[in-house]
Amino acid sequence: MKNKILNITNGDYFNEYFVSEFGGTAVPFRECMMDGDSVAEIFSDEFVAIRSQELNVGIEEYRKNMAVYDAVDKDRCDELQLWFGKDTFCQMNLLTLLAWLEQIKYCGRVIVNYIDDETFDIIESDINAELGIYGKMYEDILINKQRPDGTGVLVPRAIDLYFDYHSENGMLAKTVRDNSRKGHTELICLLLEISSEYGLSDIQAERLIEKYVIEG
Repeated sequence: MKNKILNITNGDYFNEYFVSEFGGTAVPFRECMMDGDSVAEIFSDEFVAIRSQELNVGIEEYRKNMAVYDAVDKDRCDELQLWFGKDTFCQMNLLTLLAWLEQIKYCGRVIVNYIDDETFDIIESDINAELGIYGKMYEDILINKQRPDGTGVLVPRAIDLYFDYHSENGMLAKTVRDNSRKGHTELICLLLEISSEYGLSDIQAERLIEKYVIEG
């Protein structure tokens, strides 16, 4: 019997590109795990409640976007091909996905492929992700907000920038404070321009401005 391969991508935009260019079965991982709090049991009712609140969406809407949860069959998928970028946004989502695969005791092959988020060029491919360390890393980073002992297949730079992103003394926080007199749109554009390694969205840039801008 031919091995069943499921591709999991870093979002809808690349997912559409992947299916049109390469075919095969692909589902997007829709989240923003670099923002907000979480809990240990991924995709549990508690997790969904917390994450839907963090993302400011209804619980039912959040559940409708859990394509990965419905697509992965731990007893049938022989291989998962994961397609993510190296920025912090993608890396925290990838960490969550790997930790979840550990939780459900997925026993198939897990392969990570790194892409350029802008061009969709493949940067690195066929990286074997051996499960067993990511649950602990997930709890260290995303729940306890502390640095992990190792990085596995994750990019160390992205982990560093996660803590910088959440620091009041981080580069982005400093940029907002130093440029607080700029126009709102100009400041958003500046943040997006300097934050490619973080993978910020305009919504995240807005939140940083709301948190750190100095009035008057």
